[in-house]
Formats: sequence, C-alpha cells, structure tokens
Amino acid sequence: MAETLRAAFTTVTETVFPNSRSLRNIQRRHITRNEIVSNLALQMSLYFNVYFSPFWYTTCIVMLVAKYSKLDSVYKFITIVIYITMAILEIARLYLGYAGNLQEKVPELAGFWIITLVLQLPLTLMLLLNESMLIMPMERAVNIIMTLFVLFETIQGYRVLRIMIGHQISKFHVQQFDDLTELQEVQEQDVEEVGFRPQ
Repeated sequence: MAETLRAAFTTVTETVFPNSRSLRNIQRRHITRNEIVSNLALQMSLYFNVYFSPFWYTTCIVMLVAKYSKLDSVYKFITIVIYITMAILEIARLYLGYAGNLQEKVPELAGFWIITLVLQLPLTLMLLLNESMLIMPMERAVNIIMTLFVLFETIQGYRVLRIMIGHQISKFHVQQFDDLTELQEVQEQDVEEVGFRPQ
C-alpha cells in the first residue's frame, strides 16, 4: 500500500513539476536544508553599487546644475523627473537585491530584477544615449559605469532567480517526502499500539 501511494505521489509530482525528475537521481542525504544559494557575484555588484550610487547621483546633479540654463524647457522637466525617479528606485532596488540575495527570498529578488529590467535600465540608457540632454564628459563617464552595473545585475539577477526557484522547489519536494515518511512512521506506531501487526 505504501509503495503504491509513493508511486502515485511521484507520478503526480513529475507531471506537475517536470524538474523534479532529476531529484529522483539525487540521494536525499545530498540535499540539505541549510544549503546556501546566494550569489557572490551579484552580492559584490550590489555592494559596490551601494557605494557608487551616491557618487553617481551627486555627479549627475552637479552636471545638471551646470547645464540647466542651456537645456530646452521640456528636457529640464524630463531630466529632473528622471533623477528623482532614479533616486527612489535605486534605494528600493538595492534594498530588495540585498534582502533577496542574502536572505534567499524569491519575492524580493524578483522585485529587484523587475525594477532593474523594466525601470532602471531604460532610464540609465536614456541618460547615457540621449544627446538632446547635452551630456557632459563627466556625466557620460559615471553613466557608463552605472549602465554596466545595471546590465550586470539584470543578467546575474535572472540567473540567481532561476537557481533560487529551483532550490526552493527541491526543498519543497524533500519536505513532502519527509512528511510522508513521518506519517508512515506514525501510522505504524499507531497500528502496533492497537495490537495489530502487519503480516
């Protein structure tokens, strides 16, 4: 009966989660609940980005003040809105990146990746490539560095997110099998206490 139940659970699991087939080949003792899947490269990038961001923001504001009178009125407004938006996004993005990577929290890491890809990357590229904003040499230099940070974090964040989701799925499956084993042990103890012995 137990083997039939286990085979049924395995079949359903493999149907719902196709990645779980590879777990059958891995012995349970190799999957530990304390395995760390945080990514060092992403964490180093976030660390250096935290220290670079204030310098980048200060440089951009100084350059904006220097060229403000020469900008078209539309670009004055657009540039100010972009810098305010990027300052808020950068704080939220870096916080989510730290929390998601170090604490292995998938929602925070997914939020970091989405903000980086959908908002921060286009805004950074606009500041770097839009010549109508009268880009100054110092501004271009810091925007190139910031673009490299954002591009690397976008690519690495996606890789880490996939690895972390796979790890969470593995932990879930191992926990399900542990719960099933504990349930079987409890049932066997109950049967023995009542006085029935399986033949």
